Formats: sequence, structure tokens, C-alpha cells
Amino acid sequence: MTSMGVGKVAIRILIDRVHTAQHIAALPHHRVTNAMMPESSTGKKNALAKLGRFLRPGSSRSTSLSSAPNLATPPTTHQDPQWYGLEDSGKPAWKAMEAALRLLEKSADAFPPLKSAIGGLVACLDLAKNVIGNQEEYVKLTEEFKEMADTLAPWASKLVEADAGGSIALILKSIEEELAVIKCQLERGKFKRAVEATDDQSTIVRQYRKIDSLFRRLLRDVTLRTHIEIGKLRKATEETLLRVLTPVDDARYNSWYSTAVKRRGCTASTREQILDDLRAWVKDPASSKVFWMNGMAGTGKTTILYSFCEWLEENKRLAGNFFCNRASTSCRDLNNIVRSIAYQLAHYSPAFRSQLCKILEEKQNPHMLNIKEQFKWVVETPLQNSKDAIPDGAVIVIDALDECDNILATALFLKVLLQYSTRLPIKFLVASRPEPVIAEKMQAPGFSHSMLRLHDIEQSLVEADIRQYLQEAFCTMSPIPSSNVIDQLTSRSGKLFIYAATVARYVNPEGVKVNSQKRLKMILGISSSSSNLQYQELDNLYAGILLSAFDKGNIEEEELEIAAQVLRTVICAIEPMATSTISTILALEQEDVSSSLSRLESVLHIQEGPSGLVSILHASFPDFLCDKARSRDFYCNVAEHSTRLAHSCFNVMCQELHFNICDLESSYDFDEDVPDLEQKIRANISAALLYACKYWSRHLAHCDLTSSIHYRLIEFLKFRFLFWMEVLNLTKSISMGSQMLSSTLAWFIRKAPELMFKETEKELYDAELFVKTFSLGACKKSTPHIYISALPFCYKSSSVYQNYWSKTNGLIVANGTSLIHRANVPMGVWKTGSSLNTVAFSTDRSKFASGNADGILDILDIQSGETVFHPFLEDRASIVAVVFSPDNSKIAAGSEDGTVRIWDLSTGNLIAGPLKTKTGYGPSQVAFSWNSKKLALCSSTTLEVCDSSSGEGLTSGQFETSSEWHRSSGLNIAFTPDDSKILFLNSDGMVYVLDARSVSIISEPFNIIKEETIVWSTSISPDGTMLAVGYDMYIDIWGIQERAIIRGPFIGHFDGVAALAFLHDGKKLISGQDTTIRIWDVETGNVVAGPLVGHTHTIHSLALSSSGTEFISGSYDGSVRLWGIYTHDVNIAPQRPVVTTFFYGIAWSPNGITIASRQYDGTVAVWDAENGKAVIEPFDHLLGPVSSITFSPDCSRISAGMVDGRVISHDLRTGETTGKPFQGHSNAVSVLMYSLDGSMIASGSAGSTLIIWDCSTGEMIGKPFGHGIWTTSVAFTPNGDRLVSGGHDKLIHIWDIQTGQSILGPIEGHEKSVYSVACSPVQPLCVSGSEDGTIRVWSMISGKTITGPVDAHCGTPVNSVAYTRDGTKIISGFADGTICILDAETGNILASIDAHTDVVTSVVVPQDGTSLFISASYDRSVRVWQLDILTSPELLRNAPTIWMPEDVTTPTISNTAKYEKDGWVVLKDMHLFWTPQAFRESLCYPFNSVVIGPHGTTSIDYSPSKLFIGKTWSKCWIYGPTVKTSITQ
Repeated sequence: MTSMGVGKVAIRILIDRVHTAQHIAALPHHRVTNAMMPESSTGKKNALAKLGRFLRPGSSRSTSLSSAPNLATPPTTHQDPQWYGLEDSGKPAWKAMEAALRLLEKSADAFPPLKSAIGGLVACLDLAKNVIGNQEEYVKLTEEFKEMADTLAPWASKLVEADAGGSIALILKSIEEELAVIKCQLERGKFKRAVEATDDQSTIVRQYRKIDSLFRRLLRDVTLRTHIEIGKLRKATEETLLRVLTPVDDARYNSWYSTAVKRRGCTASTREQILDDLRAWVKDPASSKVFWMNGMAGTGKTTILYSFCEWLEENKRLAGNFFCNRASTSCRDLNNIVRSIAYQLAHYSPAFRSQLCKILEEKQNPHMLNIKEQFKWVVETPLQNSKDAIPDGAVIVIDALDECDNILATALFLKVLLQYSTRLPIKFLVASRPEPVIAEKMQAPGFSHSMLRLHDIEQSLVEADIRQYLQEAFCTMSPIPSSNVIDQLTSRSGKLFIYAATVARYVNPEGVKVNSQKRLKMILGISSSSSNLQYQELDNLYAGILLSAFDKGNIEEEELEIAAQVLRTVICAIEPMATSTISTILALEQEDVSSSLSRLESVLHIQEGPSGLVSILHASFPDFLCDKARSRDFYCNVAEHSTRLAHSCFNVMCQELHFNICDLESSYDFDEDVPDLEQKIRANISAALLYACKYWSRHLAHCDLTSSIHYRLIEFLKFRFLFWMEVLNLTKSISMGSQMLSSTLAWFIRKAPELMFKETEKELYDAELFVKTFSLGACKKSTPHIYISALPFCYKSSSVYQNYWSKTNGLIVANGTSLIHRANVPMGVWKTGSSLNTVAFSTDRSKFASGNADGILDILDIQSGETVFHPFLEDRASIVAVVFSPDNSKIAAGSEDGTVRIWDLSTGNLIAGPLKTKTGYGPSQVAFSWNSKKLALCSSTTLEVCDSSSGEGLTSGQFETSSEWHRSSGLNIAFTPDDSKILFLNSDGMVYVLDARSVSIISEPFNIIKEETIVWSTSISPDGTMLAVGYDMYIDIWGIQERAIIRGPFIGHFDGVAALAFLHDGKKLISGQDTTIRIWDVETGNVVAGPLVGHTHTIHSLALSSSGTEFISGSYDGSVRLWGIYTHDVNIAPQRPVVTTFFYGIAWSPNGITIASRQYDGTVAVWDAENGKAVIEPFDHLLGPVSSITFSPDCSRISAGMVDGRVISHDLRTGETTGKPFQGHSNAVSVLMYSLDGSMIASGSAGSTLIIWDCSTGEMIGKPFGHGIWTTSVAFTPNGDRLVSGGHDKLIHIWDIQTGQSILGPIEGHEKSVYSVACSPVQPLCVSGSEDGTIRVWSMISGKTITGPVDAHCGTPVNSVAYTRDGTKIISGFADGTICILDAETGNILASIDAHTDVVTSVVVPQDGTSLFISASYDRSVRVWQLDILTSPELLRNAPTIWMPEDVTTPTISNTAKYEKDGWVVLKDMHLFWTPQAFRESLCYPFNSVVIGPHGTTSIDYSPSKLFIGKTWSKCWIYGPTVKTSITQ
């Protein structure tokens, strides 16, 4: 709306109010009520259109209705009520309205609550006509009620019984209450004079206004649900959507679990004042949106809220509730609160449900995002969209928030709740202990809330309630305790209801026969001995109960020990265990466990029923037991008992784990498709085994590294590791696996003596990598593929492979050098779609951030890759820096325009920004102080330090810089570990050491710029003593104190070093250049790992995890990659990968033995054609990269065309150069080819020349000749007297090699560049492939097209063509990775293969007559293909493969299984196998015998006769069904 429009509406509102004031005596309640009655409609469209007019914001009608003018002025004489004066206009209006309301009432037959409300309204309006005196107002009232009735009527018939609860019920209940008030007022008005009834008239009008508002909410609710048809279809659709929220039903106040833990409401007539205050808060529309009820342990918070929830539910005000409980895994997980609340809100308010379902339909899994995003999408947004339909006074209750197991998540949840609550149409009641983190958020400045401290309530009030409770609890005793006894117990309880409740449970338990009088005397006889005054009486009570339970005079010593073990197990358990589980874990008789628990029922809860879960009754009990000063002889030593439980977990896994634990029938199926899988899991995975599998590492974390623990750990890794993975994967807990092993590895490194147990360290690392690879991939969808896929593609050097491969048979056998040692490959890859400038790792290793050139900042979850939050930057300037604060609470980003922003990481809110240095320019870098309280930001000339929580500037400094072009891209900044100094490197290469308080220079600056070079990147060591500098092709290490180079140069990169990062100990340095990454030993300058390859464009940023075991890289290719680091000698594989970049071209030796490849980085690699192993080390040239290669016919040499125009030959055995270079071209030699007899070599350049060389003399034969433009391809005729060439000029020439004259040509036909030519070995024909996507066969006699043009692949450019040795087939490689094999005579396609994932650069056929050919691609692979099988249905039939369906009568290569992007190979609906990320570039396809990839070679035999897959998969395990080992502790 425009400002002028707003003004008009304001004036109109004013006029309406003046008009209302003129009729102040009796604004008719008929008029108000009539405004809520919709008019009848012939269709939804008309009804909704009229509703839109009625509800239009700013209209005079709605304004007058929603206004609340002063109605106290007495009516004048001419305004006296005169019903009989309404003859002309009042009666027709009344009749029309009554008819509309009666129609609405009839339409609501299927919905009795609405029918009752309409009936009551009609009755009240009938009475009101004799009271309201203003005819005009009354007419308007009736008209508007008629309109409302007509609008609502079409929908009333579709409201169903299921709509009668929640918010609808509260709306209708409120209408009934208002009508009751009106009826009372009208009855009183009959017996008063008009002047005395004026106040009643005013009250009546106000009540009708409330009714009007309530009908509006009802109408709004109905219309918000019209996107899904009201009725069964809507319900089914919405229930399906809501089911994905996976609410925790146990957390509801009155769930079955509440019975299990003996949760109950207040005793009658107790806590009344507190409950009354809470009810008043609910009913007061002006009260705060959040009420915090806090109290120390035992003050009765949960009991009060139970009663309060009962009242809310009875009065239709309970919108949702979540009772946290530390004894329940699901109830203590804070991530479950938001989605559970959303689920309950959806059942409370149909309008909210409709809006939430829209979001669930449109947005992918919003309930799986972080807490802030969850709350925003599944609570705040649908509430905002439905707020007009939700009545006042709806409440959400959250109890025991302090019992959630993640403190940081709790703080985040509160922050989000308080942020959004003020603008939501519901209220929140939160109860907790006054824990610091909760109190800090609740008492934050600027937020208003209500608060009640239970422990601050007047003692007398609490005592009265406790006395009442105890009297009721002991009323069944005989004799009933005296008033004096009750008084004593009340006094001892103080303000702790838990004391009274524990006494009651101990003295007079329900359903258990005990000597209550004896127990009561014992309690009364306890004397005070606790040193903790706050919990003195409670400690005495717990000690007394335990003394009774562990009565040494009446219980055997063995029984006492069993009871102690059981009690400590309950206290130390990660989640509640059943009685049977405890007995299995502790290897005790279940009867002994039950007997021990029976004596502890006053402090522990044993759930009734089959599960029999045992849990603590109150959080104060473990607090008591785990504090030695309080519990004394009953002290529970967590570390000691955790060692026992760790051993117990290993024992259970030893006894129960075995291969194929759930008897899965087929490896082709995903777990979710296995019939009755849940029943199989219940039948085969006991609760004790599941507990042991999920939590052994949690218990291990509290242990010391003893020889017995070490032995059990090794035994587990060697014999039961894969079976353990089965259990985790089947129970959807596999993501825990890598976290468990990672924490165990960290524990082991921390506990293990220096330089000892390195083999165990490697076992743990290999196991973690194996689980992580499996869990991050799609392989986890099918548990059998732990064996079928993950194990065969595990590195041969891995401990997992060495431990388990010999125990299997019939699995895919993958061989080759790529599987010998762990390759330096990423564990995870995430595509962002835009060039990345910077990346950062969160300190908790759960998230990473990336900033790109489009000004987009993404924060993603490291496990799922899903967006955690996505801040919006209005200016969209390129982001050049991003950093997480050390405490993981904030994230800051600097942009190319010099601005900096700070966000709260938990909520996603902008804390400060855009900030900008006062006088600086250019891109900004940022760094947090180590205590996270400060943020330093710098531009090229200025550095400022600000408060990270507010952005408020603290200090700044300015530094001189030249106005020239800067020769440094290494702008950097860092605090020293003690936060006393700041290291600042400006864009001139000047290094400053500054005082962190004043930003003044402490020591003389120094310059790192060198002559004739550029600083590409820098990294400051964590201790602030070293500066790594990346120059054009090397790295230097500068000492900050020395102000000089102290180590280097580190040589290995062949371009500018664009990214650097120190490891946390400063002993290793990671560097990124172009597409490769290296890890260096800082002391020696040696490469300890790398090159790590995977990126396809410049790596511009590196970031290390806080553990130092992982790092991420960001590249201009738009991807973020996760890499593992293992810095110990046992697992470093420093060997250089033979393929570091993509292939530009390949050559095959005439004898078919050797393959040579030319790579993008200018190197040449030589391979064995049979097995793909490297024949010699890759070689390159100091004077420039190689641009083309070819073998000599005698296979003794490889000749290479250079970028500088030379042709150089190498000895094939040594790689050394032989003879003198041939020099004649002035541009890069783009093509090179020997004649068949080896006497000549033809070279073509990127310029315009072709040269024929005499190989014996190195001289030119004749003069240079050519196309006059770039020559792309040449081919000698079989007799060697002619040369065919193609070029970018779209032409083909046939040349006389002696004279250099064109004897045929130019041959025209192609519409774009000719990329490749080849000569037939048997006929005077040549073939050409072009950028125009066609293949043509030409007569070398006439120059005419013989075959073609053949568009073999939808116009895709043809990059390479080759004839087979018999001349009957043409092989062609395309720009989309496809290879087509054509009949040379007809041009028909014989086979089409999805051979590569990127551009095919070359296809080559050997001269030895073998039925093979090779292809090379930008995907960094060379593949060897079996040509005869690919093109022969008969041979395909006789060479079966698991890739081929069994029922195909005439098989072709197109019938084979498909390789999907997520790594699965799928045939029809069968998932044959899966490949990890590391092997997807090197995966052998059917009839593709060898692949030479980035990390070596791969060879796989797919013969189905040797494999156990599908329904025979379970035969792959040959070691026995299980492995059991007796362990003597």
C-alpha cells in the first residue's frame, strides 16, 4: 500500500469512529453478531470473493468492527430503543439475517458444536432486538451477521467431527461463554429503565465484538484449509505429511511413559496458588508470551505442570507439550522438541496444520535442519500464516529443559524461542532448574517474560502443600501416622517435594507389602550428617534408604555386590535398560537383578510390562551418588564402573554378533524394501546387543588403557567389526559408527604411551575410514553391501581388508595398483554450483562454510551435506574470507567490497554488519581471538578490532601501502594463542606484529615480497611463530621473530600456490595449487602425502578440522571436498599418483604392449597395456609441457611435440631424451605421427604449418606446408606416400609428402572444425570427425563422401576417430563421454557405450591386430576395451557378466546395467554393487578389462559364475556363522 493509501485508510478509520461515537448509546449487538454470518454462495469462488471483501484490511467495515470506542455516554431522547420503529428497514434486515443464520445452523448438522453456537446466537439476537436502540446500527449489525453466515454456510457442512477439538473447540467454547454473558445482561436489562441499562448495552456491544472476532478466527481457519479438500482425502494427505515429523509421543505429559516413570499431577488442594497464577497468566491477553518456572531439583516442577496441562487440555488451551527426561534417549534429545511441538500444534489447529503441510510439501525435510531453521519452518512460519485463526490463550508447555543432554543445543533452543515468541499467537511455559545457561538466556536484557522461582515461594505455603500430600499418601497405612510425624516429615522436606515423594514411595509403596511402620521409624531416626546444607535432608534420606537396601545384617555379601553393580549400572547407563538387558550386560541371573531392584523402588523406577525399563526417578539421585562428599560409602565411581560396562559390552558383542544377523535374503534389495525387517530385527538383535553396539565407545571413553581393554578392543576390530556394522546399519544408527571410532581413536592416542600401539592406532583409523566411507555413501541403503561392495573396494593395505577378506569368497575381485594403498582421495564431495573463494570448518567438526564469488555464504552439515542456514547478503559482493569462532558460537565473513558481517551460528541471526574499516579499501580478512570475544578485520591499509558480540569498534590502526598494483594476494590476520598480539600481513607483503589492545606496532615490520614473483597465499601457524608463503611455484617458511626465511623453498607445484593451511601442531603444512593438494613436513620440506587429486579447477581455500584429522578444500570448480589426514608413519602413502590431471591424448605402441598418455599438466606417463602398471616414472620437460605424443614404429622411442614448437624423442626404457630436438615450428606442436616404416614423422602446429621430418637426419623433407590455420589431426596412408590432415578451417587435405603439395583438396563438407582424421588400412579411404557432430568417410581418390554424414550422437562434437585393423569398423569418441562403434561401410551404429563421465579426447587402435582399443578422457581415465565382444551378440552371449540380464536372447551392450551417479550399478530393479567415491573414476565396465585412473589401475572380473550376490549372497562368508572367543578378565 502506498503512503497516500495508508493516509486515506487512517482518515476513513477516524470517520468511522466519529460515526460510532454519534451512536454511542446503543451500538447494536445484532449488528456485531451479524458481521460474522457469511452469505450463501453458489460456489467456493464467490464465497471466497465475498469473504475477501469482508476481511479486507483497512476497510471501513472491518475497522468499525474492530474498534473499541467508549460506549459509556448515555443515549439522547431520540435514540431510545424503539423496536416498533424498525418497521421499514429493521424487520426486513432482521428476517434476512435470521434466515441466513437458520441456514447456517442447518448446514452445521454434521458439526454439533457449531450448530449449538449458532442456535445460541440466534436466541440472543432475538432478545437483543428489544434492547439495542439505534436503528441504523442495528440494521448494519444484522446485515453483517447475514454476510458472515452466508460466507460460512458452504463450509459448515464439510466440517467434520474430527474438527471439534483443539483451537476450533476453544473458539466455539469462547463464543458460548460470551453468549452466556450477553444473555445474562439482556435478562437484567428487562427490569431496568433504559438510562440504567446503558452500561449493560455497552457491555453487550463489547461482547458481540468478541464474538465477531471469534467468528473471524473460525472463518479464517476454514479458508486456510481450502488448498486441500476438507474431509477424508485432506486428512489422509496431511497425516502422511505430518508423519515425517517423527514426534516423540513418550514426551507428552500423560503418555504411557509418564505412567512408567510415575509422573502424576498435584494432590488435590495443593499448589493451588501456583496453578491459579498460571491460569491467570494464560487468560490475560496482555501478559508475557513466555513464562519461566524454575526451581532446584525436587521442588515439584513436573507435578505442577502435569496438573496445569490437565487444566489446559480440559479448557481446550493445550496446543502442545514436551516433558524432557534424562532417563529417556528420545525425551532428552533437544532436536525432538520442535518437531514434536509442531506435530501437536498441527492436531490442535487445522489452520496451522494446513500451513505446515504446505511447507512440508514444498521444502525438503525442514524438520531435519538445525534448531533455528526447524523452528522457523515448522513452527514460526505456519503460525504466522495461521495466526488469525488461532484463539487467544493457547499454550505450549516444555518441562525439565535442563535434562536435555546437549547444553549448547539447549541455549540455542531458548535463544530461538525467545526471539520468535513475541510475534507468535501462542504462549510458552518453560520449566527447568535454574542452570546458568538457561538463566543467562531467560534473563537476557531486552526480553520480557514472567517468572516463578519455586524455591523462593514462602515456606509456609510449600509446607501446607507438602503436609496435604503426605496425609493423602499415608492415608492407607494402619495406623495412620500422627500429626506430629507428618509435621516432622514436612519440616524435613523443606521446599523439596521430591523428599516427601521419596519418603512416601519408600514407606508406603503402592502394590508392595512392606513393614511401613518400621520403615517410617527408620526415616524418622535418621540424623543430619551431610555437609551440603542445601540438600542436607535429601542426602540423609537417600543415605537412609540405601542403608536399608544394603542391610549387611540381613543380606549376603554376594547379593550386596550384585545390588551395587545393578545400581551403578542404572546410574551409568547411557539410556535406560530393561531388567533383562541389565542381567545380560552384567552376566547375572535375571532373578538376582530383579531382587536387587525390588529393594530400590523408592529411588528407581521399574516399568511394568514386557519392556521393564529401569530408570532413575529423579535427577537428584544420580547427583547424590556421583558426589563422593555427599554419598560417601555409596559413591558411584563413574570411571571405574564404566570400565566394567565396557568389558560387558565387548562380552555381549562377542557372544551375540554373527554374520547376516537378521537373515537377509538378497543383496539386491534395499533394507527398506525387506519384508518384515522390523520383526527380524526384534527377533535377532537383543536389547542388550543393541545397547552394547551403540554405547561401548561411550563407556570406553571413561576408562584407562589397560592391557585387558586393549586386548578386547583389538579382538573386536579383528573379528566382529563388520557384524557390528550390520547391527548399526539395520537399526539406522550407522552414522554413529564413524563418530564412535573417531572418539575411540582420540581416546586411544591420548591414553597410549608415546610410540607404542601404533598398529592399533592404524586399525582404528582404517576402521573409522571404512565406516565413514560406507555411511557417507548410498551403500548404507543395503546392509549386505558391507560385504558385497564396501569390502571388495577396500584398500588392500587397510586393516579391515586384511582382517576380513580371507574370511569371504565369491565377492567381486578388484585388482590393480589403485587398490594396494589408500589413495589420497576425498571422503566426501559437495557441489555448490559456483566458484568458491573460501571455506571454513566449524570447531565441533559438524559443519563447514563456503563463500563464493556470487556473494553467497552457505553453512552445511558435514554428514548430510544439507544446508544448516543460508544468510542473505544484499550487496552480493564476492565473499573472500569466512571463519568460525573458536567457541563455535559465531561465524564471520569478509567480502570483496571490504565489508564484514557476524552471525550467531546457533540462530542464524545477524549480530553485526556490514562492518567496514574506516579508511581501508579492497577485500576484507577476518580473525576471531582465541577466546572468541574479539574479531579483527582488515583491508589492505587498515586493521580494526571489534567486540564480536556487538560489532562495536574497540581499536584500530592504519598502515601505509603503495598505490601501485599489489603483488600479494596473501592478505592475512591472526591472533596469537594468548590473544595479546595480532599478526597482520597487508597487500604490500608487509608483516606487522601488533599489540592486540592498541593495534600499535610492537616490532619492526618486514616484507615477504621477492623480485619477479607474486605472493599467492599465506598461512600463519597456530602458535603465531611462522608464516608460510606461497609463491609462483614454491613455498617458503618465514620466522616471525627471525623476520627471515627459516625453511624452504618447498618445491613441487608447477603453478602459483593458491592455498595454504598449517596443521594444529605446526609440523605439517597443506598446500593447494591448480587442482592438486600436497601435505609437507615443515621441518624437512618433504612431501608426506600427495598430490591429492579430485578438483578440476584451482583450489583456492583450505580449512582444517579442530581434531587435525580432516580438512576441506574449496575450488573454483564449485565443489567442497572432505579429506582425511593421518600423520603417523604407519599409514602415510607418499607415492605420487601417475595421473594428476585430465588426459589430452594417448598413443599405443605398435606392438600393443605399451600405452603412453599426455596429461594437462604437460607430463607423459607410460603404462603396461595388459595390467595398466606404470612402466617408467612420468616424465616432463623443464623447458615446457608436452602438447602431443606418438610411438616410433620399432617401439623404442616416444616422440613428443612441445608447446614451444620443438619435437623431442625419449628412450622408452629410461625416459631420457635421445638425439637432438627437431626445431621448425613457431607454435605448439598440436599433432605428431610416424610413418609406418618409421622413416618419417609428421608434425602439425597450432599455427599454420605441417612439417615432414627425416627421422635419421632430423632434417625437414621439403618445405613446411599446411592449412593456413590450426592443424588438428594428421594421418599417413598405409604406403606412407601421402598425408591426410584436418584443421579448424573445416577442410581436409591430402598431401604429397615429398613435395608438400596438396594433391587432393581442400575437401569440403563439414560445417565446423575437423577434429580428427584416420586412414583405412585396407582401402583408399579416410574418415573424419568434426565439431559439427558428424562422421564422414571420404574417397582419397575423388575426395567425395562415401559414407555419411553420420550423426551418431545427436550432434555432439566428434573429438577422435580410428579405423580397426581390418578396416571394417570405425571407433569414435564424443565430447559427452560416449564412444560409438560404426560399420565402416554403412555407417550403422554397432555399439554405443557410456564410456566416460567427461570429454573423450582420444580413441586409439593398436597396430598388432589385437581386438582391443583404448580411450582417454578429461575424466582422468584411460580405458582398454574388448572390441570383438562389444560388437558381437554371439560373443556377448558366450561372455556372460553380472551387468547383463539373463533373459535377453540377443544381448547388446545397451542391455547392460546402468551406472548411477550415487555409485550404484543397477540392473532393472536389482542393485548389483556400489562403488566408493574413490573408485568411481576408475571403475571397470563390462568388457573394459583395465582402467588406468588417477590413482593407478583397476581390473575387475564380472563373471557371474564366480560370484555370490543376490539371493546367494550369504554364501560369501566362509569363516563360520559366528566367532566366539572366551575372554578371561
